Amino acid sequence: MHTSLLRVAAGALSLALLMFGSACGSGGDDAASASGGTLTWYTPMPEEPARRLAEAFKAESGIEVEVLRQSAGELLARLKAEAGRPAADVIGLASGDAGPLAKEKLIRSFKPTAEGIDKRFVDPEGYWHANELILMTVGVNADRWKEETGGAPLPTTWDELLRPDLKGQLVMPNPTLSGTGYTFVATQIFRHGDEAGAWKFLDEFHKLIGQYTDSGGAPSQLVATGEYAAGVSFAHDLLNVRGAGFPIELVYPKPTGVVISGNALVQGSPNPQGGATFVQWLQGKKASQMIVDLVHSYPVRSDVDLPDGAQGLAELDLVDYDPVRAGQMRDAVSKEFAKRYGV
Repeated sequence: MHTSLLRVAAGALSLALLMFGSACGSGGDDAASASGGTLTWYTPMPEEPARRLAEAFKAESGIEVEVLRQSAGELLARLKAEAGRPAADVIGLASGDAGPLAKEKLIRSFKPTAEGIDKRFVDPEGYWHANELILMTVGVNADRWKEETGGAPLPTTWDELLRPDLKGQLVMPNPTLSGTGYTFVATQIFRHGDEAGAWKFLDEFHKLIGQYTDSGGAPSQLVATGEYAAGVSFAHDLLNVRGAGFPIELVYPKPTGVVISGNALVQGSPNPQGGATFVQWLQGKKASQMIVDLVHSYPVRSDVDLPDGAQGLAELDLVDYDPVRAGQMRDAVSKEFAKRYGV
């Protein structure tokens, strides 16, 4: 293994604004005392799992959750546009986005009990609350791959995707709009160790792209239906379509990135207590297992089972993905990507 998940998280733990919440309030599966009311949840989570979680939370707490599902990039833009008059109480985001948002006073600190949460995924400052681990992967349509490459072995590294016979046959999310797409780009920067090497790879990768999608989940669907031979996607999106019976292979390119995903409380939100109750509930064992079962992402709790068909974390070759640096460089990298590739 190139690095362990411990090393991935360790860099973030050393920076105060990022990794995750410590003791206050009552954790576990019990929602804090509250009844009735409505809160608004902005989330990049797939719509059906988000709806199921909202329904389960309402059944236990009496609080209704209005769900707005968009890509991570769209949600961050919406949050910034609503600064000073927010409509959301809770926003789902990747760990690297928490620091900049905290500095802009767009999210607020909250420190629930974190029983059962791996301590690597607990933010001492309480700005961000881990719910799942998401891995950067590639989905391959087995039939189209054989057709386009003449039956070549499936790729095991990112560089093995740079095949001339795949021109127009790759699909990926637009990193200026999608958190999935941006994670892919950041993964290339971290695995090369500098932006120069990453842009050299991305220049070649761009030549093979048939489509940049607006959302992170779209490539898995397009590969599953055979419109493209391969596509960049998070592991949980690919596990979902494979579970539906599509001929798709899940590839963990060496080395790949892992993102810690979760939720934050919006500063000045309409229902601050309801939002805190929901964030706390989402970290409980019941909600965490629901997320694994519905989304197929990796858990941050030690008492929750891995998704079916997922490769164990100990078996993976991971980059030293620095979520703090990823958040800090996102705007500049996105602008450069748009300039280079016209997206």
